[in-house]
Amino acid sequence: MELKKIKLHGFKSFDKPTELDIYPGLTGIVGPNGCGKSNILDGLQWVMGETSYKNLRGSEMDDVIFSGTDTSVSRNFAEVSVVVSENKLSSKNNSDNEFEIRRRIERNSGSKYFINSIEKRAKDVQLFFADNSLGPHSVSIVKQGNINQLIEAKPSERRKILEEAAGISGLHHRKHEAILRLNATKTNIERINDVINEINTQLSSLKRQYNQAEKFKIIASKIRQFEKELLQIEWNALTDRESELKNQISTKENTIQLQKNKINELQIKEGNLKKQIQPIRDDYNSTSEEIQKKSSSLLNIRNEIQYTTERINNTKSQISIIKQDILREEKNRADYKEQLQKLAIKKEELQRNLNEINRIEHEVIESSIDATQNYKSLEEEYNIFLSKLVVRKTEKKTIENQINEIEKEIIHHSAELDRLVQDEKKIKLENRHEKDRQSLIEKQILLENNIKTLLIDISEKESLKEKLLEDIQNNKNQISELNLKNKQLTISRENIETYLKENDTSDSIIDSIDVEDNYKLLVSSILEDLENSTLDENTKYWLLKKATHLNNFDKSIKPLSEVVQGPKEISLFLKFTGFTEEKDIKKILELLEPGQQVINSDDKIIRWDGLIKKININNETSNILAAKINFKNNLDQTEIINTEIIKLENQQKQIESKYKLTIEKEKELKELWSAKINEQQENINSLQMINDEIILTQEITTQIKTKINTENETLKSLNSRLQSLRTQTIKQDDIDVLEKDLVKIRQEFYNAKTIADMKETNTQNLLKEKRELEKNLEDIVASEDSWENRKIQSDSHLQELNSRIENLDIQLNKLQHIPSQLENEQKEIDLSIQDLSKRRLTIQEELLMKENEFEANSANVKIQENNLSRESESLVHAKAQIENLEEKKIDLKDKIKINLEIDVDNLLDDFNYELDKETIIDALAAAHKQREQIGAVNLTAEDEYIEVRNRYDQLKIERDDLLSATENLQKGIVEIDKEARARLLNSYENVNNNFKLLFEKLFDGGKAELRLNTEEDILESGLDIIAWPPGKKPQTISLLSGGEQALTVIALIIAVFLENPSPICILDEVDAPLDDNNVKKFCDLLDELSKSTQTKFLIVTHHPYTMSRMDRLYGVTMAKRGESVILSVDLNQAENIVKENNVA
Repeated sequence: MELKKIKLHGFKSFDKPTELDIYPGLTGIVGPNGCGKSNILDGLQWVMGETSYKNLRGSEMDDVIFSGTDTSVSRNFAEVSVVVSENKLSSKNNSDNEFEIRRRIERNSGSKYFINSIEKRAKDVQLFFADNSLGPHSVSIVKQGNINQLIEAKPSERRKILEEAAGISGLHHRKHEAILRLNATKTNIERINDVINEINTQLSSLKRQYNQAEKFKIIASKIRQFEKELLQIEWNALTDRESELKNQISTKENTIQLQKNKINELQIKEGNLKKQIQPIRDDYNSTSEEIQKKSSSLLNIRNEIQYTTERINNTKSQISIIKQDILREEKNRADYKEQLQKLAIKKEELQRNLNEINRIEHEVIESSIDATQNYKSLEEEYNIFLSKLVVRKTEKKTIENQINEIEKEIIHHSAELDRLVQDEKKIKLENRHEKDRQSLIEKQILLENNIKTLLIDISEKESLKEKLLEDIQNNKNQISELNLKNKQLTISRENIETYLKENDTSDSIIDSIDVEDNYKLLVSSILEDLENSTLDENTKYWLLKKATHLNNFDKSIKPLSEVVQGPKEISLFLKFTGFTEEKDIKKILELLEPGQQVINSDDKIIRWDGLIKKININNETSNILAAKINFKNNLDQTEIINTEIIKLENQQKQIESKYKLTIEKEKELKELWSAKINEQQENINSLQMINDEIILTQEITTQIKTKINTENETLKSLNSRLQSLRTQTIKQDDIDVLEKDLVKIRQEFYNAKTIADMKETNTQNLLKEKRELEKNLEDIVASEDSWENRKIQSDSHLQELNSRIENLDIQLNKLQHIPSQLENEQKEIDLSIQDLSKRRLTIQEELLMKENEFEANSANVKIQENNLSRESESLVHAKAQIENLEEKKIDLKDKIKINLEIDVDNLLDDFNYELDKETIIDALAAAHKQREQIGAVNLTAEDEYIEVRNRYDQLKIERDDLLSATENLQKGIVEIDKEARARLLNSYENVNNNFKLLFEKLFDGGKAELRLNTEEDILESGLDIIAWPPGKKPQTISLLSGGEQALTVIALIIAVFLENPSPICILDEVDAPLDDNNVKKFCDLLDELSKSTQTKFLIVTHHPYTMSRMDRLYGVTMAKRGESVILSVDLNQAENIVKENNVA
C-alpha cells in the first residue's frame, strides 16, 4: 500500500481545505511552536480510527472541529481523508487502484467513515490499516512524548511494539471477535438447552390436556342445547314487548302535534311585537348617541378654553424675559466701545518701541560679529600651540611608560619562568590519581552489588504488599457478605416476629407440647391443628376421648406419640399421626388404617382416605412451631456471623497494620536504594573527575613545557625593545619653552572671548525684546478683532429680540379674543343637550310598555314548550325502549348466530312454548358445574402437541449446529494463538538482531539487546531493553542519560520498522533531545532507510540540520491567528536549479 495524500478541512486549526502531498523520500514539516504541525499528525491518526479524544489532545471528540477565531466563525464539522493506492504490478493505470478513506464528524452527531464515498464501519477501516502495518497506535507513528512513554512503560506494555513488528494486530482483533462470538454461541446453547427442557415438560402436559378435552366436548354439547332453549324463550319475550311499545308511541305522536300548532300561533304574535319594538329602540339609541356627541363637544370646548388661557399667560411671560435680554445687550454695547479705545492706545505705544529697536539692530549685530571673528582667530592659534605641547608631552610620557611597562614585563616573565620550572618539577613528583581511581572502581562494584540486593528486597516487599492487599480485599468481601447475610437474617427475624405477634398462641396447646429436636421441623406442618386450639372450652378445643379401636402404624412409620410429649387430650391425635421416610405415596396409603395420617420426608401429608397435602417446609412462617424453630435458628446464626465478623475485623486490622509496616519498610528500602543510586552517581562523577584530572595533568605538563619556551623567547624580545626606547627619550627644556609661549597666547584668547560673549549677549537680549513686542502687537490686533465681532453679534442679537417681541405682541392680541367666542359656543351646546334629554325620556316610556307585552307572550310560549318537551321526552323514552329492544334483538341475533350457528328466522322452528325457564337454568348450572370440575381444558391440545414436537426437533438440530460452531471457533482461536506466537517469536529474533546492529551504528560501538522476562508464553511476556554504551556496564534503559535513552529508543523503533515496514513513517520532533553529532547520525540513518525501502518518511522538526537533509519541506504557519496554512518547498528541485545557474 502507498499513502499519497492527506486532506484536512475544518480539522483543529485547519479551517480551509488543505492538501499535503506525500512523495517518496524524506518530507519535513517545520514551523514555529503552536502553529499546527502536530495537528497534521493528529488528523492522520484520527482518520485511521483513533477513538480516544485524550490521544488527540482534547477534552472531547468534538474538540477536533475548528472552533473559530476573532475573524473566522466556528465550523460544525471536521473532515480528514487520505488517498492510498495498492501496489499491483499487473495494473497499468495506478488510479484504478486508488482509495480515498475519509472520516467526517459533525458536532454532537458522532463520526462516519467512507471508502471511496461508500460508508463503512470504523472496524473495517481499522482492520484495513492494521493489515497494512498502520493504525492510530502503530509503532511507525512516533509523536511527541512517545519516546518517554516507551522508556517509562512496563515490560508488558513494551511487548506491543513487537506485536506491531510481527503484524499481528489484525490477528488480535480477529481473536477478540472470535472470543466474543464463542461466548455468544455458548450463551445461545445454554438458552436452547433451557428451552428444550421446558418443551419436554410442555409435551407431557399437552398429552394430559388432550384427554381432558374429549370429556369437555361431551358436556359442552349438553350446555349448547340448554343455552339454545334459553335463547328461544328470551327471543319470544322480546317480540311481545316490542308490539306493546309501538302502540304507545302512536298515541303520543298525536298529542305532540296538537302542542306544536299552539306554539306556532304564539311565536307569530311574538314576531309582530319584535317588529314594533325595534324602530322605537333605534330612535332611543340615536337620541342617546346625539346627546353623547354634544357632551363630547362641550368637553372639548372647555379644554380648548383652558389651553388658550395657558398660552396667553406663557406669551406674556416670554415678552417680559425678552425685554430683560434687550436691556442687557444695550449695556454690553457700551462696554465694547470702551475696550476698543484702550486697545488702540496700547497698540500705538508698542509700535513706537518696535521702531526704535529696528533702528539700532543692525549696528549691534555688526559689532558682535567682529568680536566673534577676532576671538576665533586667537582660539585657533592657541589650539595649535596647545597641540604641539600635548604631542611632545605625550611622546615623552609614552616612551617613559613603555620603558616602565617593559621593565615590569621582564620582571613578570622572569618570575613566571621560575614558577613554570618549579611546577614542572612538582608535577613529576606527584602521581596519586591512579591510586584514587582504583579505590573508586572497587567502591563502584560494591555499590552495584548493594543496589541489586536492594532491588530484590524491594521486589519482595512489593510482592508481599500485593498479597496483603489481596488479603485485605478478600477480608472486606467476606465481611460484606457476612453483613449482607446478617441483614437478611434480621429481615427474616423481623418477619417471623411479626408473624408470631399476629398469631398469638399463649393459650394454645402448641405451647404445651415438647418435640424432639430432630423432628421439630419435619412434623411441624402436621401439628397445625394444635396452634389455634386449647384445652378450655373455646371456638376450637380438645376433649379427652378413649379410643374404640387402636390400629398401630407399620414399623416403617414412627407415631408422633414417640417424639412428641403433650397433654393427654391430644394423645389419640398423636397415636394416629406419624412420620415416615418413605416417599412412595401409593405404598404409604396401603399401610394406613382408617383415621391415620402421616407426613413423609417429601413434605407431603398423606391421609388414610387418599387426601394428599403438599407442604412448603422452606417457608419460615408456614406454621407457629416452624416459625419458633426458625426464629431460634436465626438468632444462633446471627450470633455465629457476628462472632465471625469480629474475628475478620481483628484479622483485617492485623493485615492492615502489617501492610502499613510493609509500605514503610518498602519506603525505607526505596530511600536507601535512591541514596545508593545517588552515591553511585557521585562515585561515577568522582571517577570521571579523576580520569579527567589524569588527562588534564598530562595536558598541563605539555602546556608547561610549551610555556617555558615561550617565556624565554618573550624575555629576549623585551630586552631588545628596552634598549631601543632608551635612545628615543625627549628633553624637558624644549617642553618648558613651549609652555611659556602658550600662557601668553591663552591670555589674549580669554580677553577676546569675554568681549565677544558680552556683545553676543546684548544682541540676543535686543532680538528677544523685539520678538516680545511683535507678539504683543499681534495679540492686541487679535483682541480688537474679537471685540469688533462681539459688537456685531450683539447688534444682531438685539435686532432679533426686537423682532421676536413684535411677533409675540401680535400673537397675544389674537389669543385674547378666543376665550369669549368659545364660551358662547358652550352655552348653545348646553341648551341643545337639555332638549334631547327630554325627547329620550318620552321614547323610553313607550319602549318599556312594548317590551312588557313581549315578555308576557314569551312566558306563554315557554309554558307550551315545556308541555311539548315532557310529551316529547315520553315519546323519546318509548322510542329508546324500542331501540333498546332492537339492540337487544341484534345482540341476541349475534349471540344466536355465534353460539348456535343458525339464523334467527329458524330459531323458533322447534320451540316448545311450554318450557320452564327456571328448570332449564338449573339443568344448565349443573352442566356448568360438571365442566368446572373437569378444570381448565385446552381444546387445541392436539394441534399444540404436534407444533411443540416439531419445534423440539428443530431446536435439537440448532443445538447440534451451535456445538459444531463452538468447536470450530475454539480451533480457530488456537490456530490464531499458534500463528501469533510463531510470528511474534520470529519477529522478536529479527528485531533483536536489527536493534543490536542499529545500536552499535548509532553509538559507534557498545552493545544492546532485547530480553523477554518470561519464556512460558511469549504472548503474555514482557520486554526489557538492556544497553551497553561504549565504556559502560550493562544496565536497563531507565538508568541511561536522557540523550542515550532517546537514541536507544530510536534504534528500537527503526529496528521494529525494518522488520515490518509500513507505507509511511511519521516522526514528531524525535531529534529534540539529541546533540548535533547524534542528529547527523539520525539523519544519515533516515536517508539510508528512505533509499533502501519503499517507505515514505514524514518528519516534524525544529533542528536546522534535520531540515537541511529533507528532500522537501512543508512550512506550517498561521497567516491569521488560530488558522494554519501550509507552504511547500522541494529542496532537491531547488538544489538542481542552483547547480544549473552556477553552470550557466
